[in-house]
Amino acid sequence: MTQHTVTGQQWRDLPVPALGELEPTLRVCVVIPARDCQEDLDRTLAALGRQSYPAELTEVVVVDDASPVPLTVPDLAPAGARVLRVDEAQEHGSGRARDRGARSTEADVVLFLDADMVVSSTHLEAHARWHHLTPHAVVLGRKRFVDFDGITPQDVAAAVAGSGLPALLEGRPSKRHGWQEVFVKERGQLTTDVEDTFVAVVGADVSVSRELYLRSGGFASLGLRGIVDTEFGYRAFTSGGVVIPDWETDAYHQGARSFTSKGDQIKRERTGLAANLLPIPLFRPQNTGRQWTVPGAHVVVETDGAAPEDVQVTTDSLLASGHTDLAVTLPGAATLPRWLHDYFAADGRVTFTDDAPASGYPSPVTARVSAGLVLDRAALGRALEAVREGGGVRAEVAPGRHLTVETTRAVLRRAHATGEGTVPAPVAVSPESLGVVPAVFHVTAQGMIALGEKPAAPAAKAAPAAKPVPASARVRRVLGRVRRRLTAGR
Repeated sequence: MTQHTVTGQQWRDLPVPALGELEPTLRVCVVIPARDCQEDLDRTLAALGRQSYPAELTEVVVVDDASPVPLTVPDLAPAGARVLRVDEAQEHGSGRARDRGARSTEADVVLFLDADMVVSSTHLEAHARWHHLTPHAVVLGRKRFVDFDGITPQDVAAAVAGSGLPALLEGRPSKRHGWQEVFVKERGQLTTDVEDTFVAVVGADVSVSRELYLRSGGFASLGLRGIVDTEFGYRAFTSGGVVIPDWETDAYHQGARSFTSKGDQIKRERTGLAANLLPIPLFRPQNTGRQWTVPGAHVVVETDGAAPEDVQVTTDSLLASGHTDLAVTLPGAATLPRWLHDYFAADGRVTFTDDAPASGYPSPVTARVSAGLVLDRAALGRALEAVREGGGVRAEVAPGRHLTVETTRAVLRRAHATGEGTVPAPVAVSPESLGVVPAVFHVTAQGMIALGEKPAAPAAKAAPAAKPVPASARVRRVLGRVRRRLTAGR
């Protein structure tokens, strides 16, 4: 099956097969983080054992996150399901557990499913069909919250294999995942390539290719609720992922959503991590003059063949930007003089590297600028506004001398593009529209580099004009000469 590369969030352009029409070839691993929840897990595994997706292409890993009583695989679980035990306890360790599971498999696709999720018979197939079409898919499942009291694993297995879960759960109060569904709907089913698309990602039911998972760095071990899923979603999206809400992935969460009981407290506790790790205005309302773990923009100065003085003035203009949430990388560290390293040593936003990075990841925006250009204070902000809905812009001052600003997701999707489709090149704009000009500078008497032409040397002072001699003085001089002559003649 042809692998496609889509532009932005246009996932509807993919020729996805209807359920029942997929000819599967990819191996899917279901990773289930679990702690002290054997009863819920038994029902979840019973549903996974009755899937339309081929059993020979399915792997199930239960990551037991230090349960006091070790979890086991029940008889109704899929054949070959295994438990991966993590003995070191960690508060809210779902991120760590998911990462351990994902790194334990060689499957093509990893589907993360919480231990209290009961899924329909076509759930794996619904997820997998997107991954057969594109390596960039980040597929979101849809869920309802339903009370499963009194329902056995045998009941679940029979329903999934037969008349379906809706019949089994008929008459029980249920509730959709409200905020997620509203978010997806308000953003046109996530078809607009905007910076906060990743917020829709929920770790309870999400799948990615293993290659994209590893490239993004995977789930982080943050030990705090309300941040792990969103932070992974951010990195998967920024790595070039296309976030796809597949509302045919029927699933049922066993019981009410736990977040609702302490939502305000959880939100407050996560604010510090959210501000540092999620570099968009939604999580950084106060952002002037701040430095964060993940900068909002990463600028690479193209130093190859450039004079160090050009590197300095360009970097100085970046650091003087009105947009202060940025990092600057100067490649070619070994070839740049010591005085330049010393000059920027105290500024934590500047990093010297041997090689130029392929992108600004994990920053959401990647910029490249030729050494010897100067940006005015608003230039970077103008460029960032231009790429707020994806893509990129390029201002070429002279052949090969430019400022190019793109979303990092566009850069990385282009780098990993396969099969049909392309990622559009940055749009050409005038240097004047952004505020980029060639640098003009001079060296001061103290050897410092200063912008602008060298001031002209002061003009030499003219000799003072002779003062006029008063008439009385001239008469006294003549009389003096006459007296000297008379005296000499005597």
